[in-house]
Amino acid sequence: MRRRTLGNAAVLTASLLALTGLGVTIAYAATDGEDPAAVAGECADVFLTIDPAGDPVGKLCTAADADGTTLSGVALTFTASSNCSGTVMLRVSGLDASGAEFGEVEKANCGSGTATASFTPASRTAPDTYLCGTLLADRYTAAQACVALS
Repeated sequence: MRRRTLGNAAVLTASLLALTGLGVTIAYAATDGEDPAAVAGECADVFLTIDPAGDPVGKLCTAADADGTTLSGVALTFTASSNCSGTVMLRVSGLDASGAEFGEVEKANCGSGTATASFTPASRTAPDTYLCGTLLADRYTAAQACVALS
C-alpha cells in the first residue's frame, strides 16, 4: 500500500511541477542557415529542489556540432547564477543512425560556477531526432535542453 502511495505522490508532484513551469524544460533550435555544419544549441532554466525550492539558479545548455545527422561532438554546460560547489552529473542522450538509444554520463566539477562536459556519443544520429542534455544533481531540477537534428 505504501509503495502505491509513494508512486501516486511522485506522479502528482511531477504533474504539478510541469503545470507550474518548474518541470523539465524541453526546447530545440535549428542549425544556422548560413552554415550547414554550424553548432546548434539550446538552453533550459535550472531550479532548486531544496529550500527555497523553485528558485532559479542557472542554465543548462546543450550544443551539438552537427551537419545534418553527422555528429562531430556535443558540449553540455551548466552555468550557475550563484555559488555552485562540488560536482554534478551531465548526461547526453539521443538515437544513433540505427535508431538505438544512446546515453553517456560525465561527472563535472562545479566549483568555478560552470560545469562542462564534452561527448562524442555517436558519429551519426537518426534523422529528425533530438539530442538532449540533462543535468543530474540532487539539489537541482533535472533540467533538459534538447537540440533538433535532421
